[in-house]
Amino acid sequence: MSRFKYSDDEMEVNKVLKMNQDISASLIGDPDLKAVRSAADSNIDSSLALLCALGKTGEIAGPSAKTEEKDHNRYLERRPQLESWDEIAAQANLHEPNLVVLEDIMTESEIQSAFDELDEINKQFSRKTSIINKTDLSFLAVATALQVAKALVFPYVAEKFKYGKNFDPSERLDHNDKSIEKAHKQANEKFRDKHMEKHGSGHWINILYQTVPYDITKGSKALGINMGGKYHRMYTLGHDPILGWLFGTANILTDCITFNNFHTNRISRVDPVTGGKKMVITPEVVFMGQMLKECYEEIRADFLNLPAAIFAQAQHLKSDEYTKLGLPVPLLSSMNEEFASKLYRENYDALCFSRDIKIVGISFVVSKLFDIIISLAHGLFRKGDEDKNLYEVRTRKILLISNSIASASTIINTAITENPKNLDIGSLLNTITHLFSDVRFIARIKQEFIESEISDRVQKEIAEVDALYETL
Repeated sequence: MSRFKYSDDEMEVNKVLKMNQDISASLIGDPDLKAVRSAADSNIDSSLALLCALGKTGEIAGPSAKTEEKDHNRYLERRPQLESWDEIAAQANLHEPNLVVLEDIMTESEIQSAFDELDEINKQFSRKTSIINKTDLSFLAVATALQVAKALVFPYVAEKFKYGKNFDPSERLDHNDKSIEKAHKQANEKFRDKHMEKHGSGHWINILYQTVPYDITKGSKALGINMGGKYHRMYTLGHDPILGWLFGTANILTDCITFNNFHTNRISRVDPVTGGKKMVITPEVVFMGQMLKECYEEIRADFLNLPAAIFAQAQHLKSDEYTKLGLPVPLLSSMNEEFASKLYRENYDALCFSRDIKIVGISFVVSKLFDIIISLAHGLFRKGDEDKNLYEVRTRKILLISNSIASASTIINTAITENPKNLDIGSLLNTITHLFSDVRFIARIKQEFIESEISDRVQKEIAEVDALYETL
């Protein structure tokens, strides 16, 4: 009778191990195979002795060294046809129909040696992390499993919500679509009627209905200004989803256009020759201070000018947002024009960026939520005589180390992400649950932590956590 308890899967594994052990023993003890091996070894030794006697020591030294080197990392030239696990298990069941326990496979000294190795791994892990409490170690396993689950579920969520993907222009409206123009017109009329009744007419009505100055491109070529043709929205700060609220509003109040390099020019709405309507960018440079001064004068002239300009800015961004060209990623064109242009021309716009920011934000919130759950649950196990601050240090270490292991462990990556069975979230979470309740798997992770750079990477951070409370 075994002193260990086994699941059905473990009993199946035991039978396969027993079958392989018996097959290996029979191969080693087979007299015919032993004779063949001995004869082959004898022939090799005789050939080497003959070559050395003939003075060919130098010629055989090179190939011998290469052979020894390859022995350390030799790959099969002809890989065997692998059977499925079910087929192997069926063979093992035929080979050994009775129950197989560890005592049938390993000697008592081998079993004890395995336990000694596990104890040594646990001791080394505790020395490295200062986590020696069984409760803390249990929470570390749970916290690591949660971090792994979040990291592995994220790609499924990201794929569902098209994280990092460009938009399809065919699903967007033309910039002059009738529905956009109608909605814009109705919004302007609603704003006008609401304020005209109490305030009367004024320049603020012109601000509502006239074309925004930063939509003008005529005259830019003559001034040597690159506005990107139909991609001009990326080169003007009035179209920036964030900076546009400042510069777009200021441009509307002052009839100026500010480019993504923060250079500003005056625009003209009148043809200087014919006196007719002709919007063009003029050579007149308007410095930032001057533009702000003119904004102040416009606001003083009529308090409705600023609300009208802000409303016009909002309506213009709204009308451009869902068009085939969309709006550029905020701020980026002023920091890295080349990269911003590449994204914009590949149909990655402000809406795509906003979507991705939300997904990343949700991922961050989920991580923090897991941290809070672990912290609160771990806090429930604090004894009355334990110092609260010192206990919080232990909690922070658990969170820190679990995140480090989850993000850097190659064992976890191999066991989960490369498993072809993990094709859906349900199977994935089920796999994680089984793995992190497996003592052997956790021992392997601890061993990796001890031997690899993961521990080196986290040691400095643990020291910083300890330093916070070194006086307690």
